[in-house]
Amino acid sequence: MPIELGSTDITTLKLGSTDVSQVYLGTTALLSTSYNFGNAIFPDGVNDDALTASTLSIAGTTDWIVSFWIKGSGSSNATNMMMTRSNTNGNYIYMRTGSTPYIRWQHGANNTRHDWSDSGLSGWDDGNWHHVYFYRVTNDRHLVFDGVDYGDGGASAAQSGVDFNSFFSRYNSSSFYSNVAMDDVIIHSTTGSVAQAQALYNSGAGANPTTVLGATPEHWYKFDINNGDTTVPNSGSAGTNDLTLSNFSGTYIQAH
Repeated sequence: MPIELGSTDITTLKLGSTDVSQVYLGTTALLSTSYNFGNAIFPDGVNDDALTASTLSIAGTTDWIVSFWIKGSGSSNATNMMMTRSNTNGNYIYMRTGSTPYIRWQHGANNTRHDWSDSGLSGWDDGNWHHVYFYRVTNDRHLVFDGVDYGDGGASAAQSGVDFNSFFSRYNSSSFYSNVAMDDVIIHSTTGSVAQAQALYNSGAGANPTTVLGATPEHWYKFDINNGDTTVPNSGSAGTNDLTLSNFSGTYIQAH
């Protein structure tokens, strides 16, 4: 039950200059503790795609995280490209339904594939929002899904960092598209951890990334645009590396 000023929810009160984190009426909390996601994007899985102005790149020798929220429809495509590199077939993150691996991150040759086939990932296409979080652990990529640590995906080759510039499609071959909703995409140079992923997930309520990370993420796509817009700004600290949408139609921007 949030406190309202007119029609506006008040999520922070102050006592002097100090934030008041919660107010109670009896035993009922009055201030919302959920993160305000705003809008999200809903690609059609047919021909929607998007390109960043420049590559989202972090070297494999630098600590990094990749974090985003996804929502399947309950009948999502068999293979859904979340992020890819537009000039290669072998650099992508996908979400798969009906067969394993349910999540894959490949960056080059087949021996770079980190595959996660755990039964706990099988139900992601259930019409609910889920949090996906990857982070660097020396030569491996580790996955935390909805706050649960799934470890590395078993690739024999060393991870080689982050290198994406395309969303929602296997851009250069147009053979796979995504109809999975997506929100709050973060790519950031920082030391990741299971605890950090769990703080961002916050039991499904989400949390402000700037609070959790202690800084504004370098690349941060919130999708807080209007339906009909074709530019998604980078709200992060790395500058105006905007995301340009192609072929989107209908109601593709909706509330999270």
